[in-house]
Formats: sequence, structure tokens, C-alpha cells
Amino acid sequence: MLLPQLSSRPHVSVPAVFPLLAFTMNPGLRVSLYFAAIFSVSGVHLPFWAVWLESRGLSPWQISIMLSTAIWLRLLAGPLAAHLVDKSGERRRALILLGWASLICFAAFQIADGFMALMFVGALFAMAWAPMPPLTENLSMLVANRHGVQYGRMRLWGSMSFLAAAYLAGLFLKGRSDDWIFWLILGCLISTALAGHLLPDLRLPLDRPRASAPLLRLLRDGNFRAFLTANAGLQASHAAFYTFGTLHWRSIGLSDAQIGFLWAIGVLAEVLLFAAGQRVVQVLGGVGLMWVAVGGGVLRWSLHGLLTDPTALALLQLLHAASFAAAHLGAMRLLAEGCEPSVSATAQTLYGAGNGAVLALATLLMGPLYAANLPGLGPGWIYPAMLPLMLIGGVGAWLLWRQRHAIHFAREEA
Repeated sequence: MLLPQLSSRPHVSVPAVFPLLAFTMNPGLRVSLYFAAIFSVSGVHLPFWAVWLESRGLSPWQISIMLSTAIWLRLLAGPLAAHLVDKSGERRRALILLGWASLICFAAFQIADGFMALMFVGALFAMAWAPMPPLTENLSMLVANRHGVQYGRMRLWGSMSFLAAAYLAGLFLKGRSDDWIFWLILGCLISTALAGHLLPDLRLPLDRPRASAPLLRLLRDGNFRAFLTANAGLQASHAAFYTFGTLHWRSIGLSDAQIGFLWAIGVLAEVLLFAAGQRVVQVLGGVGLMWVAVGGGVLRWSLHGLLTDPTALALLQLLHAASFAAAHLGAMRLLAEGCEPSVSATAQTLYGAGNGAVLALATLLMGPLYAANLPGLGPGWIYPAMLPLMLIGGVGAWLLWRQRHAIHFAREEA
């Protein structure tokens, strides 16, 4: 059974707006539903938003500027919001406010006309949306620790929601106007804003002093810097695949149906690891999972550009469970074990910001690398070009391995 197990501990309070529904739901199920809601937004936005922007008259150059600007704004807004959340301790209220703010900002796209207007609205939406995924991850880890719910069992519903949203949106949009993309995303944002009211209200104990400057404390911590280095390298090594994976597969003659199947195989492998996450984590630990990601990533990116057979590529896609999911699961384990609640939201958001910053830089390099198309190697050479990033991830994992029996991030002295 994939749903989180019921906790025997008392449920935390939920808003009176959903009294009957909330009464029947344990904290793990509430967080699972929120993961499903928030990932449904990404499932439509990631594959189709550029198409909507093109339909509004933006050139490829303008689209790239708009999307890259949004990435950098998210890197600034996320840690700042998380810092404030750690100071207040109110994660649920922050997610509710950010959910409605994101909905309102996104709705303004409908009336924005022209590149500059779309840029302005996009900046507002990016800043409102940026803190939500890492704060959701952080809240899920607190629920896992306090109520004995497996993190992977909650997180897998996000992955399945992403897969379902992307697939169903593609089916729905076939033969329809690109204007529907906006309304699909808006509907997903409405469900996310409403689902926020069902989240458990977990706060820091009242008798615990608030953390002072959690952002600075974390960045001064050598173990945490090694943690950021390891994960940034491991996650950014996917830049070639995320940016040009589909185009490369088309160039070697794969159909869109085959390409869609290959993407689905990767997500399903990720879901299976999240489903078995607790047992895997108990055996390998957080740092051990990072070593799995290093090994899986080296094998995956060494072979990816050499294979053309769909069956072989499908088998290789199973390594997404290692290169991505194992790294993420290991990171969540280390954050849960190494962070006190008073700095956990900031740590979670810095993890996302560090990954995003290096991924954004790697993505910028992918265009000229892919266009280079070296003689005798073809465009598939960009995958082995990701191996240095895996090496950086391996160095960070080695630094953590040396401290694996006592990894703490920015712990306050008694």
C-alpha cells in the first residue's frame, strides 16, 4: 500500500473550512494530497508554458530571457521567505498565503500584454511560487519525524501527480487552442491554494528560543557547505537531459510516443524508489544514497549518448531512480537528521536554491555544447560532458562520508 500509514498520535488542528474532511485525514495523507496538488502545477507548467508564451507572440529569445529571469528570482526569493518562516515557525500559514498569492499573480497573465508586462507578472509569480516546493518538503519532513510517516510514501504522490498531469494535459490539448494551457495551470493553482488549508499546523515548541540568523549559521557550517556541493553537482548533472533530451531522441529517429514512454519510465522508477524509501534509507543512510546517485549517474551519462535502441534506452532510464531520486531521498534524510527545526525551512530552501543555481548555469552552457555537434560524436556527447558535475557531487559526498556518524548542520550550542 502506497498511502502513508495512519499515525496513532493526535492529529494537529486544521481550519474549520474543511471540518469533516480534515477529521478523517491523518497528517501524512494531508501532506500527500498537497504534494499531488503542487506537482500538478509543475506537470502542466514545465512542458507547456513556453508554448503558451509563444502563442502570446514572444520570440524564442524573449522566452529564454523570461524563463531564466524567473529562475534567478526564485533563487533569491526562496531563501528569504524560508528565513522568515524559520523565525516565525509557521509553515502552514506561509504555504496558505503563498498559495493564494501565486494564484493571484498567475491570473494576471491573462491581462498582461506584451513582453515587458509578461516579464513583470512572471517575476511576481516566480517570487510567490519559489518558496512553496521547498517549504512543502520541509513540512513533510517534520510530519515524518513527529508522526512516524514515511517521507517517500508522501513524496511519491507528487511524482505520480506530475506524470499524470503532464500526460493528461497533453491528451487534452491535442487539437485545442494553446489558450487552454493558461486555464489548466490556473485550475491546478486553485487546487493547490485550497489544499493548503488542509495541511497540518506544525510549529516549533513554544518554550524553544527562536533561531538567530539561520541563513548565516547554515552557510558558515562546513558540513552544510559540503552537503550543498554534493547535491548541486548531482542534480545539475541532469542539465543536458532536461534541456535537450527530447531533441536528441528525435534526432536519432525516436517517435514522440517512444519519447513520452521513456520519460514515463524515468518517473516510474523514481516513484518505486520513493515507495520503498524507508527500507532503502535504513540500509544505506543519507550519504550512502548519495554514493548510489554518483555511481548511477556516472553509468547513465556515460552510456546515454551511445544508445539508440528504444529498449536499451528504457532500461537506462531506470537509472533515474539512482541519479535523481536516490540523491534527493538521501538529501532529505540528511536534512531530517542534521537540522534542528529552527533552521530546517532555511536549510531546505538553500538546498533547492543551490541545486537551482548550478542547474541554471549548466543549462546556459548546454546550448553551445549541443550546437557544437563534434565530428564523429554527434549531439549525444553532451551527456558525458556532465560527468565533471558528477565528480563535484562525489567530492561533496566524500566530505560528508568522513563525518557520516555525526552530521549536524548549524547546531546551536546549549
